[in-house]
Amino acid sequence: MSEKENAGGFLEPMADRLRHIMEESGHEAITARDDVDDAVIELLKPLVARAIDTGEQVDIPAGCWIRAEEQEIATLAVEIGHAGSGADVQASMLITRGPSHELPVLRVRTGAKVLRQIASELSDPDKCIAWAFLDLWEEHHRAMGETLRAILEEEKAYWSTVRWGK
Repeated sequence: MSEKENAGGFLEPMADRLRHIMEESGHEAITARDDVDDAVIELLKPLVARAIDTGEQVDIPAGCWIRAEEQEIATLAVEIGHAGSGADVQASMLITRGPSHELPVLRVRTGAKVLRQIASELSDPDKCIAWAFLDLWEEHHRAMGETLRAILEEEKAYWSTVRWGK
């Protein structure tokens, strides 16, 4: 894990690697965040966010669509389809952020062949979608922490002005 400075000046762990598990074959690998293109992640982040917010199919590059549903804490189930297949799910995966001291996990449950076909048009779609979700998760929780710190600072400032008795 690498570290990123938060608004309070503290270093907090940030995922820079991912356990990538192909459930059909049992193949497992550790992949680095640097293995995927930042521009693709930035392109996918608002699309993944929209899929999470709506629960509906959202078109992504390479003629594909995704549907996403948050499950448990920091876990996202994603279905991937191709425009040519209509509403049929071609691949499914589960992304789990997990505790900060563990690597996030990407489990591709079905559709390894389809992912390879899509990968010819959109490099490593499963990893890109996973990193887009993980980046969104980090940004959301960092923003929540900053909001909480601001509230606590306001409370501290208020209570420092209160006079207790005479």
